[in-house]
Amino acid sequence: MAVNKRAVHGFFVGFLAVLAIDAFHAVGAPHQDLKDAINPALVTTGLWQGPWRLYGPEVDKVNLRFMAEVAFADGAVATWNSPDWTQMSAPRKFVHARDMNYFGYLLRADAPAWDALCAYLARTVRHPAGKPVAVAQVTLAVRGALIPSPDDKLVPPGPYLVFDPWDTLRVWRPAP
Repeated sequence: MAVNKRAVHGFFVGFLAVLAIDAFHAVGAPHQDLKDAINPALVTTGLWQGPWRLYGPEVDKVNLRFMAEVAFADGAVATWNSPDWTQMSAPRKFVHARDMNYFGYLLRADAPAWDALCAYLARTVRHPAGKPVAVAQVTLAVRGALIPSPDDKLVPPGPYLVFDPWDTLRVWRPAP
């Protein structure tokens, strides 16, 4: 079967044009008119993605850090800390974007989610001396630093690292 190169090229040019029109925030009335014109076709075909809100509708108001103390049966304690996103490069943040979302939603979660994280840490955090000792307890804690509203007139530069004291979320023990 022969493929008509003009048709293929035309399809890709059209696809890229629709993508450029729909994916970017409207930069004026003509752009919005084009978006409104193609939206019915995108909705009908199931390709419309809805509005894209980079920082909304609910922006983060607290810079969070999680910490866990993993206590072993022999009395040794290992400490785990959530990643410090301010210290990561942009490509690394891109790779770990799902992790960032996970930690962001973890505070809004409740005991089952915290228990799952504690169980994961009990399986993955190593004994400080590398010994094969069972985990006796995991204590999960959180602390936050308020992020000022972008509406404030004199917002100091970030990364907003004036943290509250650690607050214990959960003390987890493995099932006997």
